[in-house]
Amino acid sequence: MKKNPFIIGVLIVSILGSMFVAMARINTEKENKYVDVILDYSEMNKMAKQSEKDLKWWFGKLKNLGVYGVAINEESINSMIREGKNIKAEMIGNIIEKENWEENYPDSLLALIKKRDHIYDVLLYTDSETNYLFVKEGLITRYGKEKFWTFKDDGKYYIYMDGRVDEALYTKDIELIDYEDKVFKQKGKLYSTKVLNMGLGLDENKVNFIKEAGLKVIPRPMYYEIWGNGKTVHNILSQYEELHVVPKYMIFAGSEVLGYKEHMDETAKYMKENNILVGMIESGVQREHIKQKGLYELVEKMNYDATRVFTIWPYIQERYKYYNYEGAEEIENTLNRAITERNIRLIYFKPFKYSASKYVTEYDAYEDMFKRFKRRLSKSNLEIGRVVPMKERHVRVRYKFLIGLGIVSGTILLLNNLIETKKKYQYILFGLGSACVLLLTRISLGEKILAMMAAVIFPSLSVTYMMKRWKEYNNKVIRDNKKIIVLGIKTLVVGSCISLIGAFMIGAILSDIKYILEMDIYRGVKFSQLVPILIMSIAYLIYFGYKRGENEKSILPIRDIRRLFLEDIKVIYVIMGVVVLIVGYIYMARTGHESNVQPSTLEMIFRNILEEKLIARPRNKEFLGAFPAVIVCTYAACKRYNTLIYLSALAVIIGQTSIVNTFCHLRTPMLMSIIRTIYSLGFGILLGIVYMIALEIIIQIGKKLRGLNV
Repeated sequence: MKKNPFIIGVLIVSILGSMFVAMARINTEKENKYVDVILDYSEMNKMAKQSEKDLKWWFGKLKNLGVYGVAINEESINSMIREGKNIKAEMIGNIIEKENWEENYPDSLLALIKKRDHIYDVLLYTDSETNYLFVKEGLITRYGKEKFWTFKDDGKYYIYMDGRVDEALYTKDIELIDYEDKVFKQKGKLYSTKVLNMGLGLDENKVNFIKEAGLKVIPRPMYYEIWGNGKTVHNILSQYEELHVVPKYMIFAGSEVLGYKEHMDETAKYMKENNILVGMIESGVQREHIKQKGLYELVEKMNYDATRVFTIWPYIQERYKYYNYEGAEEIENTLNRAITERNIRLIYFKPFKYSASKYVTEYDAYEDMFKRFKRRLSKSNLEIGRVVPMKERHVRVRYKFLIGLGIVSGTILLLNNLIETKKKYQYILFGLGSACVLLLTRISLGEKILAMMAAVIFPSLSVTYMMKRWKEYNNKVIRDNKKIIVLGIKTLVVGSCISLIGAFMIGAILSDIKYILEMDIYRGVKFSQLVPILIMSIAYLIYFGYKRGENEKSILPIRDIRRLFLEDIKVIYVIMGVVVLIVGYIYMARTGHESNVQPSTLEMIFRNILEEKLIARPRNKEFLGAFPAVIVCTYAACKRYNTLIYLSALAVIIGQTSIVNTFCHLRTPMLMSIIRTIYSLGFGILLGIVYMIALEIIIQIGKKLRGLNV
């Protein structure tokens, strides 16, 4: 590695460039220090009805705890039905299936039903003129008169609405069985239509109620492209002005943003003029955001004036007295992780639950949680306040190119560690690599490809460096355990610094605002964990071989591979192989949040303790296994336990890829990833010493039991 100063020099310059970009990102993230909390009106209303206090009392109390506003959905036909208002809706397809159905409707309405002959249309009817006028006015102002018809007969009001097959909702298919248990599938029944969820406007009484409680109104507009138009957007925003509602945040309801897709410019203009941030709700698997058409396009039109939103999903609401806590501590842990680890800045708060239908109505539970929550925020230099959007930042092409040259240099060093190459070939590779980097900086996926290369190359370079050192120790046969510990710590620190080079390059090249807001993500995690394991195995065969003779030399481990594949398979090998496969499956499955393999209760309690005591929780697999394995592997190399070297090296490479993987979570503030890695190294060194001493004791006891000289 010292033989080509040019390659080393390029790598050093690239590292400095990465550090410069990384520092700019860290400064941007540090400025994003305010966290805000808003309430869900519907959930709070349900909770208040189960408590001894009314909703206004709850709003006032939670305002004193730091809550800023209340999110309120537009009224819809479905919401009015759920609230018990005097209005009903039926699908025409269900109406005409009833016997003598014509007797229940006026002639003018019957004529329309028979003329249209459309089962997906929907009929609304009510005895309340107030409800009728509210729905009618909402439909007219938002969608025009073309898609619905109104009738009045004998004190009853009817609204007939146009419907389409792609708007229809069915119950699930059901299976019927006969006396012989033979299955007959029956198609789901026509149940409802999406048009019943269309927004009709804010309820003025609810708006005034929120204002009187001293809280801000956060409207959640519902838009439906098929029915919506420019008039819809204009009238929705006009109602906000009429009600004197100027929200700080806009969190869209439904599957489309306001104005999608032809009229989003008006929405963006209104939000810019009123300094409103787009709220992007994180998905339930804690990755990216819930799918809403036009969301990211609107954020781009807003110059990234947006914030990530964490909603307390129903399964989180029920984590009251969870993991043997006395109250809402686990819900608090969930909120803290969302903010400190996933760059969430707006909490969409919903009350706690004992079960799916029973709310926690003791005020002390909420007061205690908010007080603890604020204290934990202060530990991370955060505080409750209005969210300030992060500055729009993009990585310039010249920095991407410079970082790319560093990745090329790292690749050449890795190849040279495996197969020593002449300088002229290194220069040729560097030239070809530089041309590829130049091309990659000009295409949309280029930065991700470069990041994936860094995620593979530098952990692999780290472990080949370690393998070289272990081979040197193996040749010397070092007996002094104190010296072994020093060598192990040195090997771990230097190897981890090599991996950190790749981590910083990834954190820098993918530090565009779209990654920090998780509008885009790094997708090569599993690939960049598997490939270094393969490279480590090749490096082991190159340096240590497989049953290689003392005087046998091999540039390429062809003979070693042949011996390995022709080896007689013993039962112990099968058992070890199964164990490795199981551990490997769990390791890969635990990567990400979509897996069914989840942490145990004991592990979660352990994580929570670390989170409460430390600024950033170190990763368990790093400090409990992978980092101590470097010291154990150094011990094995010095003592010539070559089989143990490979088994330990498997854990070692997992730790080095984990360092890089930590920085691939681009939503996590980079400074937190740095602190997390430092903690892991510190604890890993201490545990590595403990593991090595324990291993030495076990070996010495084993020798005594076998009657060998110690």
